[in-house]
Amino acid sequence: MARERVQIQKESYRSNQYSNLVDREFKTFKKPEPTIDTDTVEEFFRLYDKLYYTIPLEGETNSHQYLLQKSSELVDFEKSTEDIQLLLDEIAQLRQQLLEANQQIFDLENQQ
Repeated sequence: MARERVQIQKESYRSNQYSNLVDREFKTFKKPEPTIDTDTVEEFFRLYDKLYYTIPLEGETNSHQYLLQKSSELVDFEKSTEDIQLLLDEIAQLRQQLLEANQQIFDLENQQ
């Protein structure tokens, strides 16, 4: 078996020449598919309705209490509660007046 001599030559480039000669950007064989963001309000409420009874009532996170606190930051929930309390107070006062009026009617009917 005869030995052949193979001569190898190496070409080298300076770093500024290399960037001009070689494309170093990443290429793919397939065009990337557009990603569809499924995080929508409709999807949230679909999942909320589906998981409603499995969500814990209380807890610092991932609970109905947490959702209520977070939503209360946007909606003036305390003002609504104050308005409701005023109406409840008025109802209690009217009930008391009705009770007193009924008592007066009863007393007047029983005097005779």
